[in-house]
Amino acid sequence: MLKKKWMIGVLAGALAAGGFSYNAFAKENNSQVTQSSGALSEKEAAEIAKTVVDGTVDDIDKEMYDGKEAYEVEIEKAGEDYDVYVDINTKKPLNDPLKEKEEQVSLTKEEAEKIALKQTNGTVTECKLDEDDGVYIYEIEIKTDQGTEAEFDISAKDGRIIKQELDD
Repeated sequence: MLKKKWMIGVLAGALAAGGFSYNAFAKENNSQVTQSSGALSEKEAAEIAKTVVDGTVDDIDKEMYDGKEAYEVEIEKAGEDYDVYVDINTKKPLNDPLKEKEEQVSLTKEEAEKIALKQTNGTVTECKLDEDDGVYIYEIEIKTDQGTEAEFDISAKDGRIIKQELDD
């Protein structure tokens, strides 16, 4: 009977030791795979993105961009926000938001405000250039002469009114 208890204790100890050894091996093996796979870290993505837009990194998220897995790095520069996408596999930037802006913004803020004010009389309370998926628009809010509010989205490229909302 004593011999059975002793054997059970030895067997349990051997199983426990084997489990610990396997767990340690698995952790070591996983860290080697991660290191050798060359996966792009968020910190590396931020540094790559800052070569495109030199500013302050606000946020980093994994996204799909143009069918590729990428980090979306949000950068603030001179009061404006820019999204730089960095390919996780090639570690290269996929876009240049400064160049995109230069190519797509041909209207000034003042010209966009005039277009909105032609639609309704009032005072501009807010006008902001915004980018969404590479398309630039001016978001304009107007306090009308009648005391209501009007909101406009105007294409920064051609001055086309994309959205117009008038409150009653």
